Amino acid sequence: MRPRSPDTVVIARTKELEDSRVKAVNIDGIDLIVLRHANAISIFQGRCPHEGTLLSEGTIKDGLLTCRAHDWQFNCSSGCKQGLGVSDLKRFDAIIEDGDVKVDRNEVQAWNAKRSAPDHKTPHRASPVRSLSQLPGPKRIPFRGTTLHLQPERLHLVLEQWSREFGPVYTFRLIGRPFVAIADPILIHQVLRDRPGAYRRWNTIETVARELGINGVFSTEGDAWRRQRQLVAKALDPLHLRALFPSLCEMTRRLLQRWESATLAQQAIDIQNDLMRYTLDVTTNLALGYDMGTIDGQGQGDVIQRHLEVMFPAINRRINAPFPVWRDTRRPADKALDRALIAVQALTKELIAANRARLAQRSAANAIPANLLEALLMAQQEGEAPLTDDEVLSNVFTILLAGQDTTASTIAWVAYFMASHPEVQRKMQEEVDAVIAPAAMLEDFDAGDALPYLNAVINEAMRLKSVTPVLAVEPNYDVQVGDIAIPKGAILSLLTREAGLQQGGNSAVDVFDPDRWLTGASAASHHRAGFMPFGSGPRLCAGRSLALMEVRSAVAMLCRNFDLLQVKDAPEVEEVFAFSMVPRNLRVELRRRG
Repeated sequence: MRPRSPDTVVIARTKELEDSRVKAVNIDGIDLIVLRHANAISIFQGRCPHEGTLLSEGTIKDGLLTCRAHDWQFNCSSGCKQGLGVSDLKRFDAIIEDGDVKVDRNEVQAWNAKRSAPDHKTPHRASPVRSLSQLPGPKRIPFRGTTLHLQPERLHLVLEQWSREFGPVYTFRLIGRPFVAIADPILIHQVLRDRPGAYRRWNTIETVARELGINGVFSTEGDAWRRQRQLVAKALDPLHLRALFPSLCEMTRRLLQRWESATLAQQAIDIQNDLMRYTLDVTTNLALGYDMGTIDGQGQGDVIQRHLEVMFPAINRRINAPFPVWRDTRRPADKALDRALIAVQALTKELIAANRARLAQRSAANAIPANLLEALLMAQQEGEAPLTDDEVLSNVFTILLAGQDTTASTIAWVAYFMASHPEVQRKMQEEVDAVIAPAAMLEDFDAGDALPYLNAVINEAMRLKSVTPVLAVEPNYDVQVGDIAIPKGAILSLLTREAGLQQGGNSAVDVFDPDRWLTGASAASHHRAGFMPFGSGPRLCAGRSLALMEVRSAVAMLCRNFDLLQVKDAPEVEEVFAFSMVPRNLRVELRRRG
């Protein structure tokens, strides 16, 4: 058979390719990357063969492209994976003509078709395809489905309990709409890898976000998501985070001073509240170039903090509401949400105006954005990926919301386990003392990687107390997940925490044991099949690196300066689902270390 003639597509201009930087490309829904290294231009598949993470968000150093999810490395010239028993990257011929970088569309489509085809060489027993009606599930309530069971604050706990009762895949109905809950880690990864082509977030999430004016990179889909994601991920890459690390140190120092005052007063502290202040200040400084002053009460952060506390549970209620009653009747909770939105939107508009003014006065030579907002505004000016003012506003708003709550809750749960397990806390303190003493906190960007036990505690806390225990997605068309036919219109509730709890080690799955991340030939990789606190696939959380940087900084400071104790006769700490999973009644006592 004669080869098909090339159908070349321009994917870049040679002059726009920076040395050792990665450019994202999408052809017919297929992700590619193009990069320049050692005076050569290479084109590779755009997703990591491990878990489908976008390689355009990776980093290049010493001729190696490193995936940001699990640090898989590939040679920038050949695409060969560094290590045995793993996949290389598919390399496509780069055609350079008159300054254009082109690729053969036929070659890309042929590779994608081969990659997507079933593997007929591997013998397997065919399983009959099951319909939703053949799946187990809770008893239905006439006209209401199972609505009465799903209390918004306990949503994740109910779904996880049903999983233990009915198995890793079951179905239920809400107001006439079918839901499929999945706790099988392999099936969850299959779904997450196939976004955004085969699956999208539950459409209610985008509808609510659009109504509230916060439809940013978290909730958008399709081309709008691709365009916004590239900019947000670029602003949160390691290069920019390293430059912003001194600002994080200043915020951590303020938190240290706040807690030193609490020890002098011998008061138990609401650690979740303090950490919300901390992460709000970090987020506004690093992402928006604004010092909110929430930790020490010197700015308007307290006011914004109170508004954000209103917004999270209100958004969660709307997403899980059986009917959009707020469109017809404005209840007190809706009016409170309106007031909070107006206040936070006013602040974000002020930040946009201030950053625009700074950019107008900056010289063209100083082209590196100082924060996420500047990156969005510069892209808007340059027409690189044009954003409307509403899109800029929405993404600033999204960062304020998503960047604060989830990170604060993660640190709070780590503190909970530290107070509950004094022997673990002592080992953490000994490690931190050995690495950073005599400093009071992490002052070196790379020092966090030298704390394996502290990082194991963080991983174990995220495994047991994932702040995103449920992800809701829906197929864009009829699909098959495992042996189950899923029709378009059904909602998939991915029980990511329950999937992670299936990972064992030497201890029972529900036991807090940081050593499960340290013992054995490949302890960490053993857990990766089900461990996905930041999601997985192409839509892996864009703020993952920032969040881990904050968590390590705060926890290391805690270990170096304080002993954490449980408060006697305190009420039981509860898990509350309010868009993310947060602790309730979490109070600890801090004592200054001698």
